[in-house]
Amino acid sequence: MIRKSNYVKYTLFRFTAAFFALVMSMSMLSCAADDDAPSTIPAETQGTFTDPRDGHQYTWVRYGGLDWMTENACFDIQDDVNSSIYLDADENGSVNGGYNPQSTRNLSAFGRLYTLAGAKLACPDGWRIPTDADWQALERSLGMTADEVAADGWRGHSAPLMLSIYGERQPLNLLLGGYYFGNSIQTGWRFLGALGYYWSATVDTAKGGEYYYVRKLSAARDGVCRLSMEPTGYKLSVRFVRDAQ
Repeated sequence: MIRKSNYVKYTLFRFTAAFFALVMSMSMLSCAADDDAPSTIPAETQGTFTDPRDGHQYTWVRYGGLDWMTENACFDIQDDVNSSIYLDADENGSVNGGYNPQSTRNLSAFGRLYTLAGAKLACPDGWRIPTDADWQALERSLGMTADEVAADGWRGHSAPLMLSIYGERQPLNLLLGGYYFGNSIQTGWRFLGALGYYWSATVDTAKGGEYYYVRKLSAARDGVCRLSMEPTGYKLSVRFVRDAQ
């Protein structure tokens, strides 16, 4: 059960994360102005797609010959094991690990969090989970060098052109939707408003076992982190992509 003091700590964490994001965004915008860096890079074109399964309409933008959805996927696969809404801490929480199981207020803004298997089920026909190469093509379109996109860890300075937290809505509109982690020892939703994790469908063959590349973005960094992780236990955001139509 989450005690009231823990709920207060949770609330303070979210306030602190939001405040930190605001401070960092103001600082980064100032640096961008000093360096005459672009505040946005317009998409080559844009359009809409309506998912015939639930009628939800997504906007997409085109960069580097690829159409990217501008919302996190939100299709309900009706499988709580492989998908989740980011839940809020429940002050009276005696169920669901101390989170309010009835809360859906983060769904419209941040979509759903999926396991990699769940993301495959949520993907509509004609679209795909982006590969690592798709992510690299996007990053090249937004200013990274060839050496940067192929590197691991934090690279480049393109996050302000991807994230809609720096004072204006960027065409791609990536979001800091946090993530979910659950195993037999600990479980919970983490870092809404501070971090965003996005799946790719590409295995990191340099590692033994099953590791998939993901993209990590932070309110505190202007780079984009390329890393690989085991998918077991994690639910992340997903943006679907397709070749230009």
